[in-house]
Amino acid sequence: MALACPTCQESAAEYLGMADDGRNMMRCTACGHEWVLGAKPVSPRAVSQTTRSRSTGSTSKKSATTSRPPTRSSTSVTGSAGRTAGTRGPVRERERRPLEDVETARARFTATADMVPPERWRIIEALRREFLTDFPHPDEEAGRYRDVYRQAFEADALPYTTPVALKDFANSKVVARPGNMSRFNDEWRALGNVRAAEAFRGVVDHLLRGEDPPAPEDRLTELITSDDAPAMPGFREAMLTRVLCIAEPERFLPILIYTSPAGGKREIARQVFGIELPSPETTSQTIGRLAYWSNDLLVELIGNRFVDLDHARQFLWWVKDHPDLA
Repeated sequence: MALACPTCQESAAEYLGMADDGRNMMRCTACGHEWVLGAKPVSPRAVSQTTRSRSTGSTSKKSATTSRPPTRSSTSVTGSAGRTAGTRGPVRERERRPLEDVETARARFTATADMVPPERWRIIEALRREFLTDFPHPDEEAGRYRDVYRQAFEADALPYTTPVALKDFANSKVVARPGNMSRFNDEWRALGNVRAAEAFRGVVDHLLRGEDPPAPEDRLTELITSDDAPAMPGFREAMLTRVLCIAEPERFLPILIYTSPAGGKREIARQVFGIELPSPETTSQTIGRLAYWSNDLLVELIGNRFVDLDHARQFLWWVKDHPDLA
């Protein structure tokens, strides 16, 4: 069977070569999306540590299983991933550690607009003028779509938003593509329309208006790294960020992943502005905090040079591989 693209689902994959870790680099000839095929190899040390931790805790886990009532996530047909696409490494274990307060952690996120050299700014500004000549306005359909769902996600309207509208949102490509939604769709089918819609509403309400944890960055981390309510299997970083782009279009760029081989916020910061952001594999910063703060940095870098942030996203995606920035 032909290999399908995880973004557009077309069976139009071509082989680009081998990545440094031995996996295959692929590209979709239909939409241009590039990805790494297969799971990242796990080191023998990581395997031995995982095996040891499982063996020491197996007895207590068995006893807990017999006495604990089942949760919504225990009925999932897809299991517990505990991480998001483009964010590799043992994320869930890292998130369980006590977190430093948000203000202290934010002070350690030291990337700023001052790091961009003047010469690069001149190149970016010239490319911006070229882009605006060909694309002076953002996508009007995206604006209308955003307005409809922004109202639907408000606190007084969300309980009445229909299951059909919620599932359509998850599988729509308007206002950025959330990627392969097969796991979400499997979970939706397993729960049924009514329970799945309730879970969906719980995720959105917690993300936008939750109080525990109080910091929105930490609520995002919780929803990305857990399968337990209020989280929902398959409702991960890309779609969570897409909800933020709908609810707060003046703050959030429709760039849905912090880091990805195809281009996330971290890769765009490097390729466009020459700023290196932390790798999730080597930093103690959580994925939710990295997603929020990298977004805020890119919005600051873009400034008021575009009609809206969707327009800015189009420019960043257009310019990130431009030869003048190589």
